[in-house]
Amino acid sequence: MHDWTLVSILFEWKSGCVTLEFKTHRSNSAKLTANGVSELHVPRLNDWGPSVSVNGVLGPSDGPSGRRELEVEMQSGDRIRIVAASFNFPPAPAAGWVFEACARGISAIWD
Repeated sequence: MHDWTLVSILFEWKSGCVTLEFKTHRSNSAKLTANGVSELHVPRLNDWGPSVSVNGVLGPSDGPSGRRELEVEMQSGDRIRIVAASFNFPPAPAAGWVFEACARGISAIWD
């Protein structure tokens, strides 16, 4: 997801669903969805300067509350953090993604 463009963040309050929409390297649309969201932190301080591009993604990992946590670091230096019951990732392209399956779920790291 490095260098993908963050287009929008939608929080459907009633259902507790958050959708992040991105444009990929090939200008395709890709969506990451979080279900059962209990926390959404979206700072926009631009400490490293303004940017709409993703620097990297960390997680999902197990949080102290037993829920899953995902962090999207933007090239602006801002870190979008989501705490949710589960995450649905965009389909993996042929290269650039590494998946690690484990008993607790799937962790994904993107180049």
